Amino acid sequence: MSLLATAKRVSIASGLYRPARWLSRRIRPSQLRALRDDIELYRSLLRPGALCFDVGANIGEKSEALLEAGARVVAFEPNPLVLPELQARCGHHKNWTVVATALGSGAAIATLHARESHGQSSLAAEWGGNVIATYNVPVVTLDSAIQCFGSPAFCKIDVEGWELEVMRGLTQPIPLISFEFHLNDPGIRKTIACLEKLTQFGASRANITPAETSTFHFEEWVPLAQFLGWFPGDLEQSLPGFHYGDIFVKSDAA
Repeated sequence: MSLLATAKRVSIASGLYRPARWLSRRIRPSQLRALRDDIELYRSLLRPGALCFDVGANIGEKSEALLEAGARVVAFEPNPLVLPELQARCGHHKNWTVVATALGSGAAIATLHARESHGQSSLAAEWGGNVIATYNVPVVTLDSAIQCFGSPAFCKIDVEGWELEVMRGLTQPIPLISFEFHLNDPGIRKTIACLEKLTQFGASRANITPAETSTFHFEEWVPLAQFLGWFPGDLEQSLPGFHYGDIFVKSDAA
């Protein structure tokens, strides 16, 4: 275990995680800028008090930003290896709920492949990264989550290759959805299938935030049908940095 990982575990166990996180962000200003950029993005998209789903919450970076933006958040995260940090980061917020489950196309028990880099953990067996453990985890659908918690104004989906399975469990429009895309052949095919799924809910518009950024790639949101016909377009050339990011889709029907 690395020194950083050991220090993190000690800070969580001792109840000092949040002060340590505050200090880390002052030592590494890029972390603080990333948080503030996410908060600004979410404030521009959501009304105060909006209900949001964080599907694939991991260690809670997006949950934290949504909470700081004034949202109410239900976080879904099945990986037991990251739940202690997720709780330490967000558990003090009264507007935050964590559900230790995965989402998919139907209710089930599935195998989670926990990877050395926790951000790569997934129900997708073929996803990259070194698998360090496997767990049998419960799976529910977005529809059942909505039945339990209410319809969200925003649903963020980041589940490392499992996005289409999550969307297959949805039969109703959500005002705003984001999901991760990758510009490789299987990633492009899955992204197109996700976009086709979302067209079933009526007129929508799409935009992109490049990898690990909070700034939209297009100045104007693109009609979803037009975006679907174009994707992936020139993104391999025009996207800065790594060839992945998040697609945001606004529904005009929700």
